[in-house]
Amino acid sequence: MKKLWYLFKLGIKAVLRVVFAVISGGEECVICGKKSFLYPLCRECRKSYLSIKNVEKDDLFKNRCKICGKELLSTQETCFDCRIKPVVTHVDKMLPLFPYRIWNKELMFMWKSQEIRSLSLFFAKILNLVLQKLDSKVVIPVPPRKGKLQQKGWDQIDELCNLLEYIYGYKVLRILERSTAMQQKKLGREGRLNQIGKAYSVVPPSRFQKALKPYKGTLPKNIILLDDVCTTGSTLESCSLVLKEVGIETITGVTLFTVD
Repeated sequence: MKKLWYLFKLGIKAVLRVVFAVISGGEECVICGKKSFLYPLCRECRKSYLSIKNVEKDDLFKNRCKICGKELLSTQETCFDCRIKPVVTHVDKMLPLFPYRIWNKELMFMWKSQEIRSLSLFFAKILNLVLQKLDSKVVIPVPPRKGKLQQKGWDQIDELCNLLEYIYGYKVLRILERSTAMQQKKLGREGRLNQIGKAYSVVPPSRFQKALKPYKGTLPKNIILLDDVCTTGSTLESCSLVLKEVGIETITGVTLFTVD
């Protein structure tokens, strides 16, 4: 019932958005300026700039830094930053999908701040194309800051996970929580790095055991850690540090965007 009600509400919002767009003559695609309706992206730009090629699992990680997952500009196995001072050490593989620049920044602002939630459907569809090629079907979301769900009524990563669970059949394991209400975007690089090992923790034992009930009380060994943007890698590293401590063996960090 919860699943049907959630999808019904999201579907109604999407339909109303299309109806409003039709009445108002549509809105401009953030990339090319052409008219669009459900998403602030036209069909051509979605296909050209924000699509996932039909590649095999091993090809997803080709020509990427083996530590942070950014696309490589050289023939070495790691990027310059990771050769000098790697941030990510507890994430086994990193897979950021798109660079966080130009129109992608505007899309994130529309999604998170303007709450154009039809983008959740678009991003969930992209993520499914990637996640179905990975070994695990268990997703652990990076949790929102304390009070965000009560204050705003939604969180973009929580919504993505609901869609991945309800539409695409992934299992979502919510066993992490934020230990601080500080917004990461307000911290500089050093401030973010100083939060590793401090900003996230496992939920209390009662909630932890309840989350594991669908798994018969056994923690899955191989999971996907999901976030929207990777800036320094400190968030995924902090979460992975905690998850490794409770017994998860293999972590694949997946983000929609990465800061170059």
